[in-house]
Amino acid sequence: MIDFELPRQTHAASELDLLDIDWFALTPPRALSVPIESQAMCYFFRNYVCEESRPSTGYFDYLPSIIGNNVAVGSALIDAVISLGMVGLSNAKHASEIMIPAKERYSLALQATNSSLRDEEHAKADQTLITVMLLGLYETNTCTSPRSMQSWTQHIYGAVQLLRLRGKEQLRTRIGHQLFIHIRSQVIINCMQRRAPVPDDIVEWSLYAIAYENAGEIIQSTLSFIIIKFCNLRASMDSFRDFRDSERVVSVAFDIDAELADWATCCPVQYVYNTVTVQSRSESVFSDYYHTYDSIWTAWTWNSYRSIRILLNEMLLQQLAHLSQLPSKCQESYGEYSTLPYETQILCCKSLLVQLTQDICASVPFYLGYHNQQVGLEPTRVPQAAAGGNLLLWPLYTAACTDVVSDMMRSWVIGRLHAIAEDMGIRQATALAHLLSIRKDPPGRNVIDLDLTQEVSDEW
Repeated sequence: MIDFELPRQTHAASELDLLDIDWFALTPPRALSVPIESQAMCYFFRNYVCEESRPSTGYFDYLPSIIGNNVAVGSALIDAVISLGMVGLSNAKHASEIMIPAKERYSLALQATNSSLRDEEHAKADQTLITVMLLGLYETNTCTSPRSMQSWTQHIYGAVQLLRLRGKEQLRTRIGHQLFIHIRSQVIINCMQRRAPVPDDIVEWSLYAIAYENAGEIIQSTLSFIIIKFCNLRASMDSFRDFRDSERVVSVAFDIDAELADWATCCPVQYVYNTVTVQSRSESVFSDYYHTYDSIWTAWTWNSYRSIRILLNEMLLQQLAHLSQLPSKCQESYGEYSTLPYETQILCCKSLLVQLTQDICASVPFYLGYHNQQVGLEPTRVPQAAAGGNLLLWPLYTAACTDVVSDMMRSWVIGRLHAIAEDMGIRQATALAHLLSIRKDPPGRNVIDLDLTQEVSDEW
């Protein structure tokens, strides 16, 4: 590994003054005389940090408190924020020249982060962990090749290293807890993509964190525990067509599916979503209805549930189909459908898959701004923050990858992914749309062990 020996980086006074601006009171500046750094900070805060009074919280709601309360804001954090803002401006304005300073800022942030890792106290700081998360988001928003998606995995790997270094104590502070929940969701997504087990540390810390969670967070953590069970089951198999222990797999899968069904049934009232019916077809709505939620986080929680249940029932389809072909195999007793023939169980799985994929599609108009409309009226678009687009990517991709979906739905999803890339500047959406069009899985399926045994390194 390269050992960067970097001089201490400082910011010019004009750049430090950016921290004193009320970014929520600004609109993205258009005048050419406004420094690009100011425009970038404004873009980032408007798209990834939302006011506390808004129901739709952003990815980094805790960032203002970090910047506002810490007089020694590190160069890595500022460079990461500005680089992400520049990426957004470049994509939104179709100004490729802005990517040049964006890449420079990203490189500075990466180098400064590697430098911070050589000091244990700096490595433990909230700023360092936030910067690593921002670097991963940069890879998502600039993704144009398999290498970008693999780089995102490496940043997740680095974040887990830092979590372990920080220890359980991080969960006792509000910001530390928020950082952990954010990273946990990224780790779980990454493990699902790579068919890898979730690190034991994540499970242990999640159990410990419950004591510091409110009712809404406990609902999400409960779902996370169920999802982790699925990830670990999937990691024990070479593929969905691994039939070495089908009876055990089906039994465990039906148990997990029952837990997911119970979770959906027991959600509190604030998780209830509304169904809006449209009178005429629209490119913005796949069917004749769409869902509205109280926040993008509620929508994201429901789509996480749907995505996992889709993957789980795809697994069940393969395993049940295999068992149904064994002439001497007796009907096993497990799950909700234990008394039904295999063929009937298969039909039940397919029916559920169709409903789950349609529900994910029904959430898309809300994410992309086609909500706050009266029942029966044609939806019109209200520009949305890019954070919603990032949260929608993998549920939408998961839905379209399902074998039971129609070509019409898959084409519609591809169109929505292109819209996310075009309107929100998230380039990974273009990459996923391309993979759907050629029916290919994303890269990064090889397992990288996130259950670390070594100390935090000075490089990702």
